[in-house]
Amino acid sequence: MDSPLVKQTLDLRAAFLLTMICMLWGINAVAIKVSNLGIDPIFTAGVRSVIATLGLFVWMKFKKMSIFPGNIFDGLVVGFLFGIEFGLLYSSLLYTTVSSAWILLYSTPFFHALGAHYFTEGDRLSPNKGIGLLLAFAGVVILLSKHLGLPSPGQFLGDMLALSSAILWAATTIYIKRRLVGKVSYHHTLFYQTAFSIPILFFLSAVFHEAPVRHIDGLILVSIAYQGIIVAFISYLLWFLLVHSYPVSRLSAFTFLTPVFATFTSVVLHYEPLVPRSVVALVLVSLGIYVVNRK
Repeated sequence: MDSPLVKQTLDLRAAFLLTMICMLWGINAVAIKVSNLGIDPIFTAGVRSVIATLGLFVWMKFKKMSIFPGNIFDGLVVGFLFGIEFGLLYSSLLYTTVSSAWILLYSTPFFHALGAHYFTEGDRLSPNKGIGLLLAFAGVVILLSKHLGLPSPGQFLGDMLALSSAILWAATTIYIKRRLVGKVSYHHTLFYQTAFSIPILFFLSAVFHEAPVRHIDGLILVSIAYQGIIVAFISYLLWFLLVHSYPVSRLSAFTFLTPVFATFTSVVLHYEPLVPRSVVALVLVSLGIYVVNRK
């Protein structure tokens, strides 16, 4: 069982882990593009939850950990929020652009900071945090601005779905801080999230009339394995290790790096041109993270 929050600032270890996590999430954006060529997105999210749940189950059995400690209701809530979050995010892409959805999704650090300020102890919203978050968010907007335009009514609906997904991401994290930290381990936090999200994601896949598997090949299988093992299992486990130990607002600021890493991954793997906009975005995001976490 984890202890309550003991560190108010991030140390070098936490900063390194967060950077690696965001890099893995950035690469995941490319992996999702690959898997979408043959498998519909919400169904893919369900499959990766299955993979992560099985991996965690085997690991916890190996470590002789109980599978369902604590209040199962809290686990159900976390899984429900996580499942709806991804359902909204993926459905938003039916109506709006990827860039618009990403910008709105990565507004979540603002909601993390507000939620932490009002609903957790010792994680106050300070001027430094506010300025740093704005700087980092400006970097994300600049990075993706070339794809933006005036929204149509349909795109506005998609944008609202993506924004709702960002709010649910923050709500899930704050709920975990309030209800699970100090009561269960970070392994159980992730297990609840993935296990209880499985039926929700497959249900949403059916609601949106996805044709789950249209085409399958080796590259698509590799991308699914990456999403399930590297992202949903390993990187989320590390994320919840940090969530159980550090203030949410300081952790969340690092997530602004994810779109930057996604862009640089596309440059490397898809030979997209590296433009000055990308460098400016990286500088602003890095500066924003520094300001948020400055003592």
